[in-house]
Amino acid sequence: MYDYRQCPEDHYAYTIQPGDTLNSIAFRLENSVSRILASNPGIDPYNLRIGQIICIPACPPNHRPIIIQPGDTLYRISQQYRVTIASILEANPSVDPNYLRVGQRICIQTACAMV
Repeated sequence: MYDYRQCPEDHYAYTIQPGDTLNSIAFRLENSVSRILASNPGIDPYNLRIGQIICIPACPPNHRPIIIQPGDTLYRISQQYRVTIASILEANPSVDPNYLRVGQRICIQTACAMV
């Protein structure tokens, strides 16, 4: 068993499972391999160990994560957080704007005015 790893506030811990690759983790967690690697200096992407704990960035810089609630739409979220729909889609390239899932994590810019 590996020691608990403390991740920065804007990250969350992920425990490597059998069959995991950085590509599969990035796809499943709607992230990018390059951001995961940057958040875990020194890990060997070709030698992940089951039980190894890595840190997953929750959102890009100047963004914060939100969780999709029942009834949420991109329009409603853009109005609530005073951001553009385009900025939401840019920060979340894997999000299907026509199919938001309750419980899905997306990133919202924290310093963006409506245009």
